[in-house]
Amino acid sequence: VSASVLAQQVPDAIINIDGVGFSRVIEDDFVAFDLVAAYDEHSIVVASCDQFKASAQGVDWCFSNAANQGAFEAATQEDGRNHYLPFVGGHCALGMSLGNLTAKGDPRTAVRIGNQLVLNGRFSVRTTFLQDSERNMDNARLRYELAIAGGKLKVND
Repeated sequence: VSASVLAQQVPDAIINIDGVGFSRVIEDDFVAFDLVAAYDEHSIVVASCDQFKASAQGVDWCFSNAANQGAFEAATQEDGRNHYLPFVGGHCALGMSLGNLTAKGDPRTAVRIGNQLVLNGRFSVRTTFLQDSERNMDNARLRYELAIAGGKLKVND
């Protein structure tokens, strides 16, 4: 197997669809969600990528209004880090805690835990995750960091 084929098989560290994070295909339609609204207002709001978009860590993030885009941009540091970015790159947090590097988080399941915006693959998975969120977050964070360090997740440029 060639190196280029192997590189294509390595999942992204930050979940994205065609370069847009905090998004999902729902009934064959691409939908981006506003992660600032999810983080600050605890609400799931559809974003407008045509009007409000910013980049961080090699991924575009869309917003529902200029104020949320501005808040995101103001929080983006020179190294691309931003407290609004989803926990473990938007992977399913329970899946990551169990070592599943390909389980994608669904933005509609977003819940803020402390200063982290946590996603899971389904609402039933989120319920299981929340039963022991502290342990699950510790395990997910560790497995995510080890997967990046070990080259099992590729960092977006």
